[in-house]
Amino acid sequence: MIQIALLGRTSVVVEYGLRKSIPTKLFILHTENQSDYQYESEASRLKEKIESEYNIPVALRKVGAFDMKGIINTILDIIMKEKDSTFDKKNFAINITGGTKLMVAAASTAAYLAGSRLYYVMESTKYRGDDPVIELPLPARPVNDNRGNTSKNTAIILQKIKKLVKSNNTMLIHEIQKDRRLKKKPRIQYHLNKLRDLDLITIKQGWEYTQDGKSKTDYKKRTIQLTTTGQYYAEFPELIGDLVK
Repeated sequence: MIQIALLGRTSVVVEYGLRKSIPTKLFILHTENQSDYQYESEASRLKEKIESEYNIPVALRKVGAFDMKGIINTILDIIMKEKDSTFDKKNFAINITGGTKLMVAAASTAAYLAGSRLYYVMESTKYRGDDPVIELPLPARPVNDNRGNTSKNTAIILQKIKKLVKSNNTMLIHEIQKDRRLKKKPRIQYHLNKLRDLDLITIKQGWEYTQDGKSKTDYKKRTIQLTTTGQYYAEFPELIGDLVK
């Protein structure tokens, strides 16, 4: 198992998190040094201690304390890069005890998107059990249906929408036709409906454009754009396979 831990001012909770199930590797997410607390320096000290006392390899990742998107992307990037054919995403656990409230929210979102496990270390004064580390429940997500090309095509189309930023059917079809990965022409509307149902894209009737310096709207075309959640899935297309039925 690989564990990802947020580092706040109480670094001992990172060590407590290791006791739940000893990971094969630990990633510590920390922020930069501040005048009132040296977060980056403490992360380096903790890395040396854990590697020495627990014999667990540790990697550090510096994030912005209030950079929601950056934190989510950092965690998803770790999971995507560390996952191999023998690793299930449930073999990743995120310890959200430390860090700012926004870091906790971002890490929880990443855990849901990736389908990983979520840990929290209870305060000793408020917990009298044998194990202060509890695993938090996450809403169930559909599992990969192994439909191969269907999931792959949906992911490719989502990436095309991301590339175009703002597109209509004509623009999207043109981009798709140029992609050699799509051996057969996919049913565009099927995939668009699926992505919309998953709240990964929005489809609005009407296409706004400028002609002769004037703003106009073509109501025969539709405007297709990513939602905030869709942006994360477009950057990590492997996650699509867990959603598409």
